[in-house]
Amino acid sequence: MKKHEYINDYIYFTVRPDRRGGKDVLIYCSGINLDRFLQMTRGRLGLGSNPILSGLKLVKYDLCTLALSHGATPHDHCGHSDCFGIAPTKEAWYSEALLIENPCSLLPDEIISFAVKSMLNKIINTSLSDHEVPDFPLTPYDLQAHLEILCKAVVIA
Repeated sequence: MKKHEYINDYIYFTVRPDRRGGKDVLIYCSGINLDRFLQMTRGRLGLGSNPILSGLKLVKYDLCTLALSHGATPHDHCGHSDCFGIAPTKEAWYSEALLIENPCSLLPDEIISFAVKSMLNKIINTSLSDHEVPDFPLTPYDLQAHLEILCKAVVIA
């Protein structure tokens, strides 16, 4: 297996195979650019109630459920040292990581696709707009263009 990634200036998701303790594992790293999404959430929510940040956590929990359904064992990946340096900009990023033991039939590209679709649904719900989820697959740059429009629309509204 090889590393799979989906990276733009708003979000990133990467999955790479590794071996830990003699076992096959997948390292999942994800992140959201807090600066880019700030305009979407500013002034509408209480302190510490950023739904974009919460959305990334929920995607990780949903991914745990997906992993378990494939017979894999997900573990919180504390420290995130395997995820350093992925964020493509020097802005403020929030990240989540997961170590998946015994990935069996769970493939990195399946994880990336699942995570991107799930996060996009959460972003659109947060925006409180009537935008629809675009058709997949979207390149990272096409999604970035869509997110730029969505964030501007929320500010105008």
